[in-house]
Amino acid sequence: MTLTFIPPLSGVRAAMSFILRQVLWCTAVFLLLACGHLAADEPVRHKLLMIDESRSQLLYVDQYEPAKNWKLHVEGGSAWSLQLVGNNRVLLALPGKGGFREYDLATQKVVHEKFDPVRYNGAMSATRFPDGRTVLGCAQKSVRIVVLGPDDKEISAHDFPEINGLRQVRRTERDTLLLGSFGEDIFEVSLDGKILRRLKLENAKFNYQVIELPNGNLLASAGYGGFLAELDKAGKVVRQWGGRPEPKGLKYIFMSHFQTLKNGNIVVATWTGHRKSDSKKGQQVVEFAPDGKVIWKWHDSGAAGSIHGVIVLDDLDTSRFYDDTILTKEYAKARQ
Repeated sequence: MTLTFIPPLSGVRAAMSFILRQVLWCTAVFLLLACGHLAADEPVRHKLLMIDESRSQLLYVDQYEPAKNWKLHVEGGSAWSLQLVGNNRVLLALPGKGGFREYDLATQKVVHEKFDPVRYNGAMSATRFPDGRTVLGCAQKSVRIVVLGPDDKEISAHDFPEINGLRQVRRTERDTLLLGSFGEDIFEVSLDGKILRRLKLENAKFNYQVIELPNGNLLASAGYGGFLAELDKAGKVVRQWGGRPEPKGLKYIFMSHFQTLKNGNIVVATWTGHRKSDSKKGQQVVEFAPDGKVIWKWHDSGAAGSIHGVIVLDDLDTSRFYDDTILTKEYAKARQ
């Protein structure tokens, strides 16, 4: 006769409890791995505000909800700079009209503008200061820097014959100004008309935008040089993004306006030419990771021509004022 051992009820319960815990643990691990896999495969998407030089447009692109996309024709010619200045407004410079204009982002209507087609002719850049002043960078016979008060009345104007052209003028924490030139030169100037510093970015061809990081280094887009560079205080290049030869599927014809992101990445508009059809030549915007790899690009030659200015709106509050001195702080933290 065979005897069968029947465990006590408490033993059965313990065994079942153990098996259940193992099943739950395995399920949890599977879900974590699956979620991680899905997150890794999820494409990079952005909400973008962009200026289109070749088609004279201001565009909003929402890659999360494309139905919210809009674009408007900028009356008076192409805009050449853009900045979020608070109250849901964007500030644009209009060189053809000689001054600046503000649009309400909710209504896409003009809410404020200031023009003087003679004195402010060639206003390539409009920079709003936190105290309400507006600085115009004008490409005339020589570079002219104009400071307007919050009431739009002119406070000062200084010409810089030593500087050969400009595109963007950017504020530093010291309320000085950084700008590039048509060649390799980068300048820091004061509001009272003095050149404080002059550096060279080798192999640059038309430095488009220059900003200062919290550690005192500079970030510059090298125009037709096709790259971005970080320079130390002595002007030595310590990091570079882009350059030639380009990776397959990318074109770096001209590096223009860029924005630093709080994750340590940089998004830059890669302008492709003055003609409306030049956007077919290559992507219009790219995003660089800190290691220099391109992790995202935007290209829609039907919607836009040559993009030369971009703001990534993802986590920005358009009711607030922003400039580079604010945006670079989060970027610097991510890079530590």
